[in-house]
Amino acid sequence: MFALVGPKLNAIEAEIQKNLRSDLGPIDEAGAYLSGGGGKLIRPSLMLLVSGMLGYEGDHDVVLGAVFELIHTATLVHDDIIDEADTRRGRPALNRVLGNEMSILLGDYLYIRSMNMALRARQLRVIDLLAESTERMIEGEIMAHHLRGRSDVTNEQHMEIVRRKTAWLFSGCCRVAGVFGEVDEAQDRLLGEYGMSLGVAFQLVDDLLDLTADQKIIGKPVASDLREGRLTLPWIDLMARGSERDRTDIRFVLETGSFENRSYERLRESLVCHGCLERCRELAEQQAERARAAILTFPEGAHRDVLADLPDMVLTRNK
Repeated sequence: MFALVGPKLNAIEAEIQKNLRSDLGPIDEAGAYLSGGGGKLIRPSLMLLVSGMLGYEGDHDVVLGAVFELIHTATLVHDDIIDEADTRRGRPALNRVLGNEMSILLGDYLYIRSMNMALRARQLRVIDLLAESTERMIEGEIMAHHLRGRSDVTNEQHMEIVRRKTAWLFSGCCRVAGVFGEVDEAQDRLLGEYGMSLGVAFQLVDDLLDLTADQKIIGKPVASDLREGRLTLPWIDLMARGSERDRTDIRFVLETGSFENRSYERLRESLVCHGCLERCRELAEQQAERARAAILTFPEGAHRDVLADLPDMVLTRNK
């Protein structure tokens, strides 16, 4: 992948760094801290790969790749405030360093900064897609906040949050690249389906990693979702299939944010015994296969082949 998009990905990183800096000291300080946190850059990579597959040779994909990453960063900043998170990517979250007020303002600043950057493309369709993606993402945030701490969350509600909060931005990256590649309506639909399915698979794997990954690798405590009041798919499944003791313990952690006097290891064993992790994994694999099928409708080429491999990379990642 880096052989195909490396130079442009480096240009995106430079664009991100540039737009995280400011002549205003407080913004520059916060931006410098954020830029040191790193990131997977999967959304900008999607933008570049789809653009390359479609033969686009301009530089708008670099600017918009940076835009999508900055929007994602703004979301993480606001998420950490809502979740009262202590860490992000293995170091103190921004709200723990600069406080909630400054973090809220910086997140707002990044949203507006991103929109101003996007205007450079001078394409109304790009702005439409970007606004739609951001709107759906914020709707997902609102839904997640509304259901926080509740033990009666359904599979359907959680999947709707996943689609809006995570997958819609993946889809937007692919469809914006399609604007630059001048795709037709059918191809736009397929690019949207690829990004949406890949994004859902990505988030479901994230839900699994929260329960199965090494804490040192993912940079946050295990079972953080449950501690922060969020029922993800495996926990929703266990609420339906587990024992009354399982349900009581899950409700306790949701309400207190702690496993005090409760055994995470016992709950983890229940998740395994009832097949909750396995079913979540199977759903992620189904979504990955849907993504692969959508992208394989495009002509063969190096960029398309990497896009077809990305679903497997999403499924096998460890952080």
